[in-house]
Amino acid sequence: MTIAIAARNQARAIPTWFIATIVASAAGIVLGLLWDISWHMTVGRDTLWTAPHVLEYVAAICAGVSCGYVVLHTTFGRADDSATVRFWGFKGPLGAWITIWGTFAMLASAPFDDWWHNAYGLDVKIVSPPHMVLFWGMLGIVVGALVLTASAQNRSAERDTVRDAWLYACAGGIIAFVYACGTIEFSWPNEQHSAAFYLVWAGPFPLWFASYSKAGRLKYPATAAALVCMVMWLAMGQILPHVSAVPRLAPIWNPRTYLWPPWFPTLLVVPAFGVDLIRQRLSSVNSWLLAFAMGAAFVLLLCAVQWPIATYMVHGDSHNWLFHGGEWPYSTRLGPWTNRFWPSERGDGGNPDPPFVALVPWLALAVGIATITSRIGLAFGGWMSRVKR
Repeated sequence: MTIAIAARNQARAIPTWFIATIVASAAGIVLGLLWDISWHMTVGRDTLWTAPHVLEYVAAICAGVSCGYVVLHTTFGRADDSATVRFWGFKGPLGAWITIWGTFAMLASAPFDDWWHNAYGLDVKIVSPPHMVLFWGMLGIVVGALVLTASAQNRSAERDTVRDAWLYACAGGIIAFVYACGTIEFSWPNEQHSAAFYLVWAGPFPLWFASYSKAGRLKYPATAAALVCMVMWLAMGQILPHVSAVPRLAPIWNPRTYLWPPWFPTLLVVPAFGVDLIRQRLSSVNSWLLAFAMGAAFVLLLCAVQWPIATYMVHGDSHNWLFHGGEWPYSTRLGPWTNRFWPSERGDGGNPDPPFVALVPWLALAVGIATITSRIGLAFGGWMSRVKR
């Protein structure tokens, strides 16, 4: 009886409301990120206090304050400190410390970004020094949410396992969403017959999906995380076109009257399901062989589903409410290149779509990259499956 009570108390060392709050805050941050990208593609450079920025920073403050409260309550109150880490004399869950660091980085990026624009003008690319500080801050908060949910999942009583496992999957889907936003420059449908798309996506996604599959308690944890990512992306694609907005910064080559909606989400659920199946069927094999199988499954299944989807998006009747084909930023000068694949067609006068066989060597390289990142993901997932603080 005493052992059972102790187990329940340990399982409740980190309150569920707190974990759910951090996961919701992380979701608010990444949804604000895609909203901000849409804002820049529709309105252009605006003030620091745009609606997407406010959502991002309010969500970050909510996460940081919640973690600060738990740290102070654990340090000075009577809260159970069996699942905590000491830092500078304070005690708190490991995920809370990571989230607090991410919050400070995000808040520091705001004046840095404003100064950068005033000093150097507009961003040409998503990647810039202040945006990298912002990205690492966002990643700190969502990784903190992932660690918190992993800790709760690993300590949860039997009746709470499914709830905590789904919170872990949601945190995993939020991280995948961050990388989907961060790689958007390489992910236009017109890019999805090129080597760049598969090489870029072979980096972070196999890493995270391998780790989710290794550490998750659901039957198909990577699949669940990919599904969460896709649902969030699809929801933003349905909401943003209903918000009126007009460009405010010249040159305006493509006048818009509503916020730019992201195209139909990449079908990540298919390669993620392949990763889960490989992990179930080959769990007893050598780790590098397992990583190779996972990496190959991810790249080949991603290509199998996205090649025809990209063909439909670029050459098919995709200008509709679901797929959002033909949606371009206000600063885009439209032309025949928008209905062709890149990069081979954009600069050479309109050659036909390159054959699939030309992509095969690059897919082999992508499999090599995905193997390495999957191996890292398996190691990280092994650690995540043991974390309880």
